[in-house]
Amino acid sequence: MQRISAAIAKRLLWWGTWAIIGVLVLNAAVGLWMQSQHLVLNDSTCEPVGLYQLLGSPYPLHDGELVEVGIPGPAHHTAVAEGLKYHWFPAGQPWIKKIAAVPGQTVRLTRSGVWVDGHTLPNSRVDRWTPGHHHQIVHYPFGTYHLQRGQVWLYAPGNYAFDSSYYGPVQETSILQRAVSWWTIPGSQFWLQKGD
Repeated sequence: MQRISAAIAKRLLWWGTWAIIGVLVLNAAVGLWMQSQHLVLNDSTCEPVGLYQLLGSPYPLHDGELVEVGIPGPAHHTAVAEGLKYHWFPAGQPWIKKIAAVPGQTVRLTRSGVWVDGHTLPNSRVDRWTPGHHHQIVHYPFGTYHLQRGQVWLYAPGNYAFDSSYYGPVQETSILQRAVSWWTIPGSQFWLQKGD
């Protein structure tokens, strides 16, 4: 009986080892394929969850375009520092956002939402608390902002989207690449339900 148990344990160990190796090889193959296709995974609910294809240089920038953005410097953006402190997003991982406004456009930020040149952005109400009311959220001061040269206002339509409503305009140099939706889960940006 002991001999049979030892043989079964040895076989399970052998199969387990090969299963782990298989998963690692598959993971590496998928990663290389995604890299060759210029695909990135967005797992936040700022934009629909899924794969986005990066298309290279984003310049010249236009409002309404989807872009990959480097995380703004936490030293200049209190909300970004707060987000990194509480692990709301991983440090160093770029974001997928929309450009809502470029230099020369006017943004009005209020508790009830964001207006760009007089047009409201859907689902742009500024949230006071994180889901579950665990932390109060720092937001950019309410007011009207005329974007200067080199500034862009970022927007994401999802519930609890972390965009310029919280950290303000960012420098154009933060925009890394133009992006397009490649395969996403429609409506997934609304999975987190907003509280009061």
